[in-house]
Amino acid sequence: MIAALTAARALRVPVRAALRAHAPLAMRVPRIAVASYATAVRVGNLTPAQPKKSRKRLGRGNSSGRGGTSTRGHKGQKARAGNGKPKPGFEGGQMPLIRRIPKRGFVNAHAKHYVPLNVDRLQFWIDQGRIDPTQQITARELLASRCIHKVGDGVKLLADGAQHLRTPVHLIVSRASQRAIKAVEAAGGSIVCRYYNATSLRALVRPQKWLAENRPLPHFADPVSKRELLWYSSLNNRGYLALRDLAERSAAKSASESPSASTGASASASGAADAHADTPSAQ
Repeated sequence: MIAALTAARALRVPVRAALRAHAPLAMRVPRIAVASYATAVRVGNLTPAQPKKSRKRLGRGNSSGRGGTSTRGHKGQKARAGNGKPKPGFEGGQMPLIRRIPKRGFVNAHAKHYVPLNVDRLQFWIDQGRIDPTQQITARELLASRCIHKVGDGVKLLADGAQHLRTPVHLIVSRASQRAIKAVEAAGGSIVCRYYNATSLRALVRPQKWLAENRPLPHFADPVSKRELLWYSSLNNRGYLALRDLAERSAAKSASESPSASTGASASASGAADAHADTPSAQ
């Protein structure tokens, strides 16, 4: 056996082939194919060699017994091609029940379906270490931690269990109730209600599509309808449009005050220099 291995290495022959050639017949174990359930002969797999019944041939002449009308009879609904069965709800031509009963209300085509999230569930996820409260929490972190199981048209924060919220968090959600806003801010956190359309919400939650194609992420869209513009422009709702306007006003105010402040500082500095020059020690 050792000689066979040495020769195989010298001639660069596969070791398995060399061992198979030099092994005695007693050591050669034949490979037995294991039959699966589908190929094995069992009672459940037995089928006749030929079908017991022949196919029902229709429309092959009157001598066959199934010619002419092909066992369908003369005319009528059941003699027609295409199954011949009416649609569900058909009542023979009379007014169907679904059309006889009155209808009330309507379906709003522009309705938004937000995913509810209560503050006590958020606190429970923080206590378990599933969400990092030191980082900004958006719909992406909530979905990744399975705090919510879908995003729908956005996430709405509700105030059930507000007495259990004790960790300051910084949230960016689509909507929030007034009690939820008060609970978050009472715990030392902050909340911003941001508008998302379908594309921006998909880019926020699953940006892999754009990153895989090496494309920039789409910009966040602003609301178009008047109702949503008014809602996100309200500071009571912590709308991002109101907060953005407030930040721009404060920046403009500080910018307008900075030249006068610099002018006053230079005037006071020059006055101090003149006063220092008029002192006897300076002379």
